[in-house]
Amino acid sequence: MTRRPITRIRRSAAARAAGMTTLVAIALAAVAGVPSTTAAYTDTAAAETSPTDTPLLTQAARMIPTNTYLANTATALQDDGTLWVWGFRGNGLAGNGTLTVPSTASPSPVVLPNDGYTGANHRYIVKVAGTSLDDFYPTDINYTGLAALSDDGQVYTWGGSNTNNVMGRPSTPIPYTQPGPVAIPGTVVDLRSSSGVFMALTSTGDLYTWGNAQGRGITGQGSATASSPTPSLIMSGVHSIGAGMWNGWAVRGNFDPNDPTTGVFWWGWANAGSSYASDPSGDNLGTNQYTPTRSTGLSPFAQSGCDTVGVVMGSPADQCSIESLTGHYFGNQLVAVGGHLVTWGDASNFGTGRAYVSGPISATPIALTLPNDDLVKQIAPSQDYVEVLGMSGQVYIYGRYSFARGPDPVSGTASTTNIVTPTPLLPLGDTVSAVGAFGYSGTALNADGSFVNWGGSTAGGNNNTYSSIINSWAANTTPTNAVQGLTTMITPGS
Repeated sequence: MTRRPITRIRRSAAARAAGMTTLVAIALAAVAGVPSTTAAYTDTAAAETSPTDTPLLTQAARMIPTNTYLANTATALQDDGTLWVWGFRGNGLAGNGTLTVPSTASPSPVVLPNDGYTGANHRYIVKVAGTSLDDFYPTDINYTGLAALSDDGQVYTWGGSNTNNVMGRPSTPIPYTQPGPVAIPGTVVDLRSSSGVFMALTSTGDLYTWGNAQGRGITGQGSATASSPTPSLIMSGVHSIGAGMWNGWAVRGNFDPNDPTTGVFWWGWANAGSSYASDPSGDNLGTNQYTPTRSTGLSPFAQSGCDTVGVVMGSPADQCSIESLTGHYFGNQLVAVGGHLVTWGDASNFGTGRAYVSGPISATPIALTLPNDDLVKQIAPSQDYVEVLGMSGQVYIYGRYSFARGPDPVSGTASTTNIVTPTPLLPLGDTVSAVGAFGYSGTALNADGSFVNWGGSTAGGNNNTYSSIINSWAANTTPTNAVQGLTTMITPGS
């Protein structure tokens, strides 16, 4: 495994930008000529609407992996826009009006209400986000929640309470056990979450947040504890957004060192050196920011194509030279245009995909080369490890297994051996089209439509207590007394 430094400890933003010129110039060619858009983008690429208002159960169903910070509650998007939920379904997370659905029950479908919908057939879900405290505590109703973005740009929440403002709406007329609309002005095009806060970006570039500030300022609403019961506008003129474990990012215009309103902005919890996720800004200052603040280290990555507003980061129409910004408990990931991966965080806990050298180097954004110089198609960070889907269709994985286990790269069985550098997850083959993660668990969709899931740990234990990992939709026989290795799930109609 090789690594190529992008930024050491450079003295100025201009110097950082100069250091990025070669990398970004090569990568820009990959997206030349792609138009921008403000339309809602679906993770399913080509969502189909059901001919009725009920989920499709009789035909072969294609399940698209999702990424959430909701531990032990598994979700997947069917290609008709239905969201399926399994695993822990207390707190109303099943979305069917029932407070608790047993973990042993078949997956629960979530279909959004059709009130005010002017499209054909039924309103469908194009994106899902979810949160639980630190992506760790799965069952406390005061910290859990799911949110869905619809094809007509509305956001719905359910599965928790508004004690910490996670629902972002009152409990009437629609209870928190069912999807209820969140009042956000305009049309929402993107939805993200950290481990406590939801973020919504509108087509006009307005960014709203709501949720549990955790005393860390992760709402970006002005103080460590600021949290509004309904969404608050924290920034305008935003091109695209990303989210880490305890922070948010917003790209706002092509970086100009002389214009402080441009570049990459961040807010939330920061740590210096190799501690937790380190400093999400990449500046290694270790200072929390309670309002959107420009990052010196990351802004030079926003070199071109970032001057429009209301764009879904990484969508086919996104021309920005930043394709992805994600984070997990021990690190952060940026994908530069063309699929070049950059990481920083806590290398002593295997959070950067490279060997630990020192705290300052761990906290410095450095390019991470995949085996065979593969490029990145998608990042799915779990609590302790990171899944990287290469353009080749191969999945690579790195991170900490010693606490909650993860899939062995060769056998696919549950392992406690930490993985320092990105390593091919060989049993998945090289035809994977999408990956997902939640808590200490992961998912993958193969080109043939088969869905693979693994993990299941609760709070680091060797268990699958809530049946987060299943091998069959209707007749699951997956053990609950141990973390599960790669497990193929038989979907409806298969």
